[in-house]
Amino acid sequence: MPKINAKKTADKKPVAKKPASRSGMTQKLAQGLRHVVLSILATPFNLLVIVMRLAWSGRRVRLASLALLVAGSLWAVFTLPYLHSYAETAHGQFLQVTARAGFKVADITVEGRMRTSRDDLRAAVAVDPHTPIFALDLQALHGRVAGLPWVRQATIIRRLPNIVHIRLDEYEPFALHRDSDGLSLVDRAGAHITRNHLGKFSHLPVFSGTGVLPQAAQLMDMLRGFPVVRNRLVAAHWTGERRWTLRLDHGGEVHLPETETRAALNRLMKLERERRVLAIENQAIDLRLPDRVLLRPYSRQSKLQTAPRLTAKSQEAQS
Repeated sequence: MPKINAKKTADKKPVAKKPASRSGMTQKLAQGLRHVVLSILATPFNLLVIVMRLAWSGRRVRLASLALLVAGSLWAVFTLPYLHSYAETAHGQFLQVTARAGFKVADITVEGRMRTSRDDLRAAVAVDPHTPIFALDLQALHGRVAGLPWVRQATIIRRLPNIVHIRLDEYEPFALHRDSDGLSLVDRAGAHITRNHLGKFSHLPVFSGTGVLPQAAQLMDMLRGFPVVRNRLVAAHWTGERRWTLRLDHGGEVHLPETETRAALNRLMKLERERRVLAIENQAIDLRLPDRVLLRPYSRQSKLQTAPRLTAKSQEAQS
């Protein structure tokens, strides 16, 4: 069995420590404060590093974390009051740099303009040449262009580096509508277009009556099968919100029934072939009874009114 040498250690007497000097205590206190300050400053960054390391463990989580970091940065820049001036300065510098690089408006192209006035469109666009193309407020520009009378829909895009393209979808005139405010031009769906410059549309039929606009297209589609009536039609009144009264170009009228309208028109066409009743001026043709057609002279002034013939002076007054 190996010997184990056991050495006795002599008892050491405690050595008295020298009292620390004031300068040494000051240095230690300064070092301690420095460590505390560094710890306070480093704690948020350490937490951020830990979060980023945990978040960076998966691809989807990495993308989500990156998006969250970018969104948070943008939120801070644009919402914190003391960062607004920095954001505005950066935005202005960005516009200047991109404009010098050629990203400024050099041309505005328009597609689909048929009836919209060039001057009205130019006033609505109101974009000066050489404007930085990224400075354009496309939403406000779209609102101004879409508000023009003939514009049903508008699409406005930037074609980088220097073109603004406007695509218009305009209304198609379908008929004239008479209400308490007078005549207005409407499209097939009944959308109001304009009340001005209606002289060139006096050939269109005039529709009147409560709730008439949703029914107008259906009537005109039905009359395609009866071209003799359609070609003579100048006005149609939706009577009692249930049936049509048609006004013809020679002053006559046709009273249609509430139901079986197509059958009634077929009876009228048979009578037209036999007696040419639609050629007789100022005659009322009543088709409301299913077993007979009533013909009577029409002498009193009808409530139906056609579109007036607008002279140049009246057009100027309307505009």
